[in-house]
Amino acid sequence: MNIQLPQRYADRASVNTIREVFDYICQYKGKTFVLKIEDSLIDHSFFPLLMKDIVQLHDIGIHLIIVAGTRETIKKHLSKAKLHTRIVKGIRITTKEAMAHVKLAAMEVAQIFISHLSAGNANGIMGNWTRARSLGVCDGLDYQYTGHVEKIQSGIVHKLLSQDFIPVIYNIGMNATGDCYNLNSDQIARQVCLELDIEKLFFIRAQDAIPTTGLELPPGSQVHPDGKIFSNMDISHVDFMLGQNKDRLSFENQTLLAYSKAVIDRSKGLNRVHIIDGRCEGRLLQEVFSSIGGGTLIYGNQYAHIRQATLEDVPEVLHLLDGYIKKGNLVMRTASDIKNKIHAYHIYAVDHAVYGCGALYELGDWGEIGAVAVSDSYKSKGIGRGLVQYLIQTARKKHIQNLFLLTTQAADWFFEFGFVWASPGDLPEPLRERYNPERNSRVLLLKL
Repeated sequence: MNIQLPQRYADRASVNTIREVFDYICQYKGKTFVLKIEDSLIDHSFFPLLMKDIVQLHDIGIHLIIVAGTRETIKKHLSKAKLHTRIVKGIRITTKEAMAHVKLAAMEVAQIFISHLSAGNANGIMGNWTRARSLGVCDGLDYQYTGHVEKIQSGIVHKLLSQDFIPVIYNIGMNATGDCYNLNSDQIARQVCLELDIEKLFFIRAQDAIPTTGLELPPGSQVHPDGKIFSNMDISHVDFMLGQNKDRLSFENQTLLAYSKAVIDRSKGLNRVHIIDGRCEGRLLQEVFSSIGGGTLIYGNQYAHIRQATLEDVPEVLHLLDGYIKKGNLVMRTASDIKNKIHAYHIYAVDHAVYGCGALYELGDWGEIGAVAVSDSYKSKGIGRGLVQYLIQTARKKHIQNLFLLTTQAADWFFEFGFVWASPGDLPEPLRERYNPERNSRVLLLKL
């Protein structure tokens, strides 16, 4: 069934989206993103659109560094030359004969990226700015011309960024004497994040983000509305995933989760890693400019958090309450009402946007929960539940003994938190006097 939203609601949703985009543009302008892009996307029909989106990010003032994945192109070159190489635990053992073809594949992929950037009037530049050393012999196995990333010539990369170039870093690194090694592109992306001031790291690949199917989900992690992928998880969730789902996660997903955690733990200021599907049109822009996104976000800071409201939040709180008031779920509150009791309000914020609110009114050893509201775009994500749980915990910390609330339609939902039926007569005298019999709200009580 195709349900058409009333125009006023559609317009409101569009306006909110525009506001969100502007907010993110202001937040990320002048910041640097690292995009590790798999070469398996190159032949996909949406690849030109992905590169066009990358150019648009550059055009609005976001600095970009592209790290080129080359595994599929190397595989094609080696197959054409009828050369076979072993891959052990995700690492290719690069022979001397194979190294020449690895170099050709690296140049080919980097050149393709630069060509697409040039088509959008952006200046891409490729170079060998990675210092490496040989992996050597591990457990008796000689990895020959496969290397390990030692450092990035960050001064050169930083200078190129300041000159409005988009550096394209490929998988060849050199040691101090000029010997070349085949490197892991994910490892290069990680090292770039460790040595430069990077805002975000994106792993853009030819498969979906981190799946949920068949996995034990970490408590508190959030699933995308489609139910198939993780929307976001913090690094404690990463530990849970690697510990509890090791036998069910693919090797690649284990590796990306481990790299993500390492980057967040060790980098100078990077707190967010995104894993997205480059085969989906607009997925990169959706992930950058939407708080919901379309991939898996791994974060180290408090991405979505509950905090004390301030006077600056009053317009957003009024906006959240408006729809509930019109439906008769909440009583009317003016801006003055909220300002006078702003200390009682707490909000659920995603970056700088407010998506939920709730209030704890203190009345001696009694407390009242009220004004619980969640944005339409964030309903069914556990935000209301999180707010109520937070308010209950806050009441306990304040040694409030009795917690009550008035509701017209949500009684069953509040029962899940331990609230039970009560009546106006169960309230202390001052609170009974404030009860509005015409509204006939149900009274729920929770003894703490």
